[in-house]
Amino acid sequence: MNHRVKSVSISSGAASRSRMVLLGSFLVVATALLAGSCSSGNEDSSSSTTSAGDKVTTTTKNPYGADIEVDPPAPGESVLTVTGPAGEKTYSLEQIEALGPQTVTINEPFVNKKQTFTAVPLEALLTPSGLTGSQMIDTTAINEYEYSNTAQSFVDGGALLAYELNGKPIPYDQGGPVRIIFADDAPGASNLDAWNWSLNSISAQ
Repeated sequence: MNHRVKSVSISSGAASRSRMVLLGSFLVVATALLAGSCSSGNEDSSSSTTSAGDKVTTTTKNPYGADIEVDPPAPGESVLTVTGPAGEKTYSLEQIEALGPQTVTINEPFVNKKQTFTAVPLEALLTPSGLTGSQMIDTTAINEYEYSNTAQSFVDGGALLAYELNGKPIPYDQGGPVRIIFADDAPGASNLDAWNWSLNSISAQ
């Protein structure tokens, strides 16, 4: 399986360590998010809440050690941009949920425990933008971690886009709001580089 990885070792242990180093850059991005999303009035983000439909999520701590807080997405707020030959599409959590959710319990390799996610097939987001077959695509996280492979490799590998953890929106400290996961028996599960968390965009190379 052909793939290109930026700033990440191929071995699973090294991949995990390198990813954690990269996550330090999340502070810069989170600060920008706060400037945009928190400037509207609520100074004390630790007491704020936001609802998505009938689900309520409280503000969570920045997951990577920074002494700031990050608000979860507001209802209808775009959390993912997918760009391909057929154009650019943006998705909110509600729009992702409408794509046909499935519940999967996996051995999450980065925390080494069983976790239950609600997710949709990644193919459901790739196809509308024309990202199919041998088209090389980049998956890019909020902290600019990037993993690239063909659209078909993601599909054949069983890639899922998760948006809920244990029935609730995924907080930033668990790789939310959306992240790529694989079922334990999926062909792509052993490729830890492809488990891109806090996913921000998918685009054609």
